[in-house]
Amino acid sequence: EKDLLNGYFDPKCPFCKEILELKPTDETSSIQPLSIYGITKHQQEKMILLMGKVLNIPSVVLRYQNVYGPGQSLTNPYTGVLSIFSTRLLNGNDLDIYEDGEGIRDFVYIDDVVNATIMALEKSEANNKVFNVGSGHPTSINKVANTLYDLYDSKGDINISGKFRLGDIRHNYADLKKISETLGFSPKIDFKTGVQRFVNWVKTQKLPEDKYEKSINQLKTKGLMK
Repeated sequence: EKDLLNGYFDPKCPFCKEILELKPTDETSSIQPLSIYGITKHQQEKMILLMGKVLNIPSVVLRYQNVYGPGQSLTNPYTGVLSIFSTRLLNGNDLDIYEDGEGIRDFVYIDDVVNATIMALEKSEANNKVFNVGSGHPTSINKVANTLYDLYDSKGDINISGKFRLGDIRHNYADLKKISETLGFSPKIDFKTGVQRFVNWVKTQKLPEDKYEKSINQLKTKGLMK
């Protein structure tokens, strides 16, 4: 937290103090959730696999990355950054970018998620295994913000605030080697294409109410926003 308050956002080696090199996250990576949400997700995985084994019911765990696309909620400020940014921009509000905006996420289009899910259901090779489902490509929050800003022809500002949320992971994108080799899954929709499709859909929707500020105040009240 001290580093974050001083504007040092990238995690460092505890020994040499050098900034760590970004690597894709595979299914064997250490799981250390720092939120109730993360803890419940981890426990659900373990319960599903355990009971599947005990009851002899084939089970599979899919770890979806940052899923986006037509149909997602534009009014819920907790549904993802593309939804939040879209609602802000359409209401003529500025974008508030946490940290320095260089945090990495794996944005995967809904059609690819559906295809991966069908494969996991239909292929016996998936039984009792854990798979990442993502695009396999890192995308910065700054890229997301600037892409949406241009596609909506926005007039507001993009502000790099330096704020941060305790427990947020700095970088994450999925290693898809396991699901590719086991199920033959390969994402088809790149970020540029997917975002354009998403924006085209958003423009057909009723202008959503911007509830971002309310959600931020809730985080501040709970001591999670700095």
